Amino acid sequence: MKFIHLTDIHLMAPGVPLNGGDPAANLQRVLADIAEWHQDAAFCVISGDLADEGDPAAYGWLQEQLAALPLPAFLMLGNHDVRGNFLSVFADHPRDGGGFVQHSHAAGGARFLFLDTLTGGPDVHDGELCADRLAWLEAELEAAGEAPVFLFLHHPPFDIGLPYVDDIKLRDPEGFHAALQKGRNIRHIFFGHVHRMTYVNWRGYSFTSLPSTNHQIPLVPERAGSEYSVEPLAYGVVQVSSDQVTVHFDAYLDRPGQGAAS
Repeated sequence: MKFIHLTDIHLMAPGVPLNGGDPAANLQRVLADIAEWHQDAAFCVISGDLADEGDPAAYGWLQEQLAALPLPAFLMLGNHDVRGNFLSVFADHPRDGGGFVQHSHAAGGARFLFLDTLTGGPDVHDGELCADRLAWLEAELEAAGEAPVFLFLHHPPFDIGLPYVDDIKLRDPEGFHAALQKGRNIRHIFFGHVHRMTYVNWRGYSFTSLPSTNHQIPLVPERAGSEYSVEPLAYGVVQVSSDQVTVHFDAYLDRPGQGAAS
């Protein structure tokens, strides 16, 4: 089966620039590319930082765009989101019994778990899985049994060698690691937040992240002269089978004739 992963869309009002890009225009481009080339995907997931300032109007605009996407879209929250504002617009989006925006989805014989690592509060950017959210994760992993499991979260539990994001990673990585050990067949974990294309093997679990659809965090900020940089945008096209997981990183604006990102 195939599914689509994108992350860190950081929506502002249409036409309002952010860190060298136009988030709304860039998202429209990526959704159009997905609709043209990947209508056969089972679903699309956007793993957090949906709205740069958690603005209800940005969530409303996103809802309008996703209504035209020819595949289901599952949304997750990041540190720039506001849970209450999101739910005021996406009132029917799945959530757990505690009201957190996390849920499980079964497809292709596998279980997909979408986690809510939003800590909440003004200017709080590190992530959290509280006791209730960890208990939900453990219960879902136990219920999955031997079925393949794929996890999605916004904040990673590890450093990637960039202090700018390492300082605001997931709190209590030990608690998250303990919860993961309830799983019998975790195949791969996807994350956002770092605005970079990475592969990480952490304590035996494989992780991948993606660039933002608007702006990136440079590998060497001193060389870039800024904490943000304009680098190729990309989304993930993921193919899974019984014995393989393949993640394609599609730099969709860098094909001939596609034009440059704004």
